[in-house]
Amino acid sequence: MTDDQVAAAIRVLINQLDPEGLLAAGAPDDEYDSEVSDLTALVCGEDEITAGTVGSVWNRWFNMSPNWCTREPEQVNEIAAALRRLRDQRQRSDLR
Repeated sequence: MTDDQVAAAIRVLINQLDPEGLLAAGAPDDEYDSEVSDLTALVCGEDEITAGTVGSVWNRWFNMSPNWCTREPEQVNEIAAALRRLRDQRQRSDLR
């Protein structure tokens, strides 16, 4: 699984959730690409992927309160789990 494939999968996840409601308000599909880029680096890196690390990425870009991490901790946990699965898929594909 390439970095671009990881990024595309993360973009789908984040856009489906639309955590800050920006897409629903008419923002373009690439609205969350900065966050997607940082989350992709997390998946492709070696740091542990937790709700906390996902929240750190999110709060870097959305420094407001309450934000998605505060409002929807279950979703943040779901994204962290999905990112761990993507990392596993990427690592398995690298072994081939």
